[in-house]
Amino acid sequence: MADIRDADRVIADIERKIRESITKTVAQTAQYAESKLSELFKAEGRTLNVEWSQLKEAYLKQKIKKGFSEKILHKTTTLAQSFTSQVKTFEAAVGTPVWYASFHEHGTRRMPARAFMKPVFEHVLSSGIIGRLFKEVIKGC
Repeated sequence: MADIRDADRVIADIERKIRESITKTVAQTAQYAESKLSELFKAEGRTLNVEWSQLKEAYLKQKIKKGFSEKILHKTTTLAQSFTSQVKTFEAAVGTPVWYASFHEHGTRRMPARAFMKPVFEHVLSSGIIGRLFKEVIKGC
């Protein structure tokens, strides 16, 4: 005969599974955001409804002359390869430690903005990916 202790164990197990599922979903969402950042850089800002400004001709010639990549935001590839995420139980931080990233994201008086973080996070929030990932994770429990 089942008693209240059995019900408590079942409820505790359900709570544990939900917490684990949320944590896994957060981690997978962070990985997804990192992959979208990589895709955006590989496409030189021509994905996720983004269109980065082209490089000025004089700057492009200078980059090529010095042996750097002609790709937009790929002078040394440091920024493109720097994206990381830190995941805690119910939250994740996705970003870059590169100090000059915000200049590219927001622009300066001499350089147009070439946003990468905002479009990726808008995509993650509007695409339904979080719900789909959660459904996949919860099915596996």
